[in-house]
Amino acid sequence: MNDVTETFNTVYDATFRELMRYCLLKAPLEDAHDLLQNTYTQFYRALQRKGVRAIRDPKAYLFTALKHEIASFYRSGAKRRTVSLEVLSDEPDDISVEDLSLDRAAVGDVLDRLKREPAGTQRMFILYYGYGMKLGDIAKETGTTEASVKSKLARVRRKLRTSFGEENTL
Repeated sequence: MNDVTETFNTVYDATFRELMRYCLLKAPLEDAHDLLQNTYTQFYRALQRKGVRAIRDPKAYLFTALKHEIASFYRSGAKRRTVSLEVLSDEPDDISVEDLSLDRAAVGDVLDRLKREPAGTQRMFILYYGYGMKLGDIAKETGTTEASVKSKLARVRRKLRTSFGEENTL
């Protein structure tokens, strides 16, 4: 049992961020956590049932399970929505109250300004700055070119700098 838990924790730590990004691209924010939790629960049960060595590529297994979970979610009648701008306002617990309040104010200002941009540009901005996705990956997920993503991000950065009267780069 300890081997199963250790394996699960190791795989979870190695895959969570990437799976969450994928899930946020495909499902609404408010449902993404539940879909991912169901996927990891299924993975844990499979480890218990089949054994640690039975799943050769845990990351591939998890992606396949998540894709099935998302498909099932939409088959149940859910409507597809885009990533919410509120994603950027989630802060880690280890930040001081002063830093947190300053950061939230700054994030709030950026989000207010970002809401004026088209939904696709908002999504690209969140995926790039909020989740650290690479330009090429964002281009694939949004069905555009890498150059288009790069130019849209540059344009929105320029608009943000202008609206805040700052010369520094984001």
